[in-house]
Amino acid sequence: MPITAVSRRYAKSLLGLATKENAVDAVDADMRDIAETIRSHNELEAVLGSAVIRGGRKEAVLKALFTDIHKLSQDFLIQLTSKGRGALVLDAADAVIDAVRDLRGIVTAEVTTAVPLDGARKEEIMKLIGQIHSGGVELTERVDPTQIGGFKLLVGDKMVDTTLRSSLQTMHRDFTNHPYEPGY
Repeated sequence: MPITAVSRRYAKSLLGLATKENAVDAVDADMRDIAETIRSHNELEAVLGSAVIRGGRKEAVLKALFTDIHKLSQDFLIQLTSKGRGALVLDAADAVIDAVRDLRGIVTAEVTTAVPLDGARKEEIMKLIGQIHSGGVELTERVDPTQIGGFKLLVGDKMVDTTLRSSLQTMHRDFTNHPYEPGY
């Protein structure tokens, strides 16, 4: 789901404050924890998005769940819920995470393989990513057993597809567009 402009504005404000207080690492860790918690508990996401539940109760739920977060992160959650934007907590947390990545020059990468990667293969993938992007990388691994061989690598908006399926489709397209003509 794309991040909304409102969430980006909240994230920019929080990141500005965190930068002034040298708390970017703490706020980033808090937002990752908050996002992961909300994603793993559908009930929490429903409570935050509910128009029936008042902001004060949402605030109390968030305070009870996230007791050991940085003061800026706590104030951020209170601000969102008090302004009636509890439904944006997950979206805003994702926006903060993205803003921190941008600040640090980190790109997300996702590799999909048929089997889990071993250390040598992961190193090869990281080398390939280094050719595409010179900054830091957050690599996410996915295993898709239906993929026969090779890998798919998505770095930012660039895709490298070395799967067997892709190779066969390319060969099929080449043979279809250039039929064989025997030489005499």
